[in-house]
Amino acid sequence: MKIGFLITYFYPKMGGAESNCYYLARELAKSHEVHVFCSGDVDSEEVIDNIHVHRAKQSYRFKYYLASYPSLTKKMLDNPVDILHIHGLGFPQHDKSVRVLKQKFPETKIVCTPHGPFMALKKYGFFANLFKNYYTSKIKVAVKSYDAIIQVNPFQKEWMTKEYDMAPNKIFLIPNGIPKSSLKTISKSNLSKIISKYNIKDKTVISYIGRIQKYKGLDQVINVLPIKEGKTSCVAVLIGSDAGDKERLENLAKEKQVSNEVIFTGQVTEEEKLGLLEISDIFVFPSEWEAFGIATLEAMAHGNAVISTKTEGGKYLIEDGKNGFLFDYQDIGALKNNLVKLMQDSKLLSKIQKINRKKSRSFLWEDIAIDLEKLYNKIK
Repeated sequence: MKIGFLITYFYPKMGGAESNCYYLARELAKSHEVHVFCSGDVDSEEVIDNIHVHRAKQSYRFKYYLASYPSLTKKMLDNPVDILHIHGLGFPQHDKSVRVLKQKFPETKIVCTPHGPFMALKKYGFFANLFKNYYTSKIKVAVKSYDAIIQVNPFQKEWMTKEYDMAPNKIFLIPNGIPKSSLKTISKSNLSKIISKYNIKDKTVISYIGRIQKYKGLDQVINVLPIKEGKTSCVAVLIGSDAGDKERLENLAKEKQVSNEVIFTGQVTEEEKLGLLEISDIFVFPSEWEAFGIATLEAMAHGNAVISTKTEGGKYLIEDGKNGFLFDYQDIGALKNNLVKLMQDSKLLSKIQKINRKKSRSFLWEDIAIDLEKLYNKIK
């Protein structure tokens, strides 16, 4: 089977959608011919982990959705596939290329993982809302030609059918995951180096992984600091690259006089990320919106209790009170109460950590790829 993936960015750039695409493509490439079509700084062709990657030069980009990479269409036409798997909704360049592809190769089956609704946040400016309303009507037309639509959590079917008129019988649940390599044990010597590097010995470590971006809600974490229980104080280790909100958060920490309790690591290696999660006790995912939260699974795999906002992903992965706690976005009182509860009750913390290590093993890309392959064969 020849399989194509269409996505805005691809490895080595990694986020939620990019991780989904990369790990599934890597697994499927072990037994199929796999192509990835994406944007790039230059037109290029390369092979990564047996995946044929076709990057189309980006001529312009405005924000996230509006971009042009004209050679994309030709690259897709020159490399026809049996299944084209689209990641995301609302990208005009992608929709245009898919329309042309279907005209020339009508037998190509189309699968889409939206990951989330188009422009998923609740508040946008006037012109952004105009674009959202205009392009939502275009999306409703585009999805009618799709042969299968993948929800990454069971709550997505509701908005898929209500907001975009997607056919319920075409919607299938295939969640996100983590690779088996995420489960590897980090050596004690490497853990000691990380503890020394960040000066976090004898502290309760609260971790976060993701972009340092406003909708991720990290101001909530800073606003609950400082927290000290007995002789133990906590430190928030925020792992990820700055996407425009770091300066505001640093200023907030200074204003609250908790700069010493907040660590911005920037982008780190995979080894260091997993090491920090192994050292961490509690993982906080305070986003305004998340479809899933692969970082949450990574944290669970390394024995973290999780405190998450009541996003789609949070409600899917966390059973409130059993393997973590859920709170409403911007309810910092609830966030602090949950942190204190876990810091005070070591038995509860240990119990939750053990549950999460086990639960994370149910979401491995190696197994999820098998389910995706079955879906492809079903619609082929």
